[in-house]
Amino acid sequence: MADPSETTQVSQEPADQESEEVLAAVRALATQVGGLQSELEALRTQPRSLPAPDEERPGWDDRVPAQPGGAAWVRSLDTPTARRAAVPWLALEIVFLVVVAVLAGAAGLDAPAVVAVMVGAWLLVALAEWTAARAARRDEALTYGIVTSGTPAVSQDPSWFAPPVERTALEITDVGETTPARLPPPPPG
Repeated sequence: MADPSETTQVSQEPADQESEEVLAAVRALATQVGGLQSELEALRTQPRSLPAPDEERPGWDDRVPAQPGGAAWVRSLDTPTARRAAVPWLALEIVFLVVVAVLAGAAGLDAPAVVAVMVGAWLLVALAEWTAARAARRDEALTYGIVTSGTPAVSQDPSWFAPPVERTALEITDVGETTPARLPPPPPG
């Protein structure tokens, strides 16, 4: 066996020292992450309650107003609507009617033809107004849930409010006979 004083001592290179330092830092970080994960799990399993008023309250600031709790108040808000461009429809309709009248006069039409063209133009304007009002009414109904269908509502059906009647699905005429099953007759109506 060799004498320990005779052994050659190899110095560690700086690269080996740096890798050991990095490895030590990674191990320290891994232990910190493990500790934080265990704290997080402990917090998740705790029942949640507000701190007592007399205790030290780290993180609680009395100057910040309390936010409304739950999502109920969010559902009570109106949904945002798509903003349409503000178009002066009345002014456009008047300009359209004036342009049609000027073009009819410039075309050299006689008076009854000009009146007929103007009535046709006015009907176009009225049709445009009617379709715009109908579309707005439909959009409002869809937004606020006021959709009506052609079928009567449950509250209008009197059979929902009648007392229950006990009926058998099959009628058997005589006991002991083998008779084919019959359905009850259809209700009048």
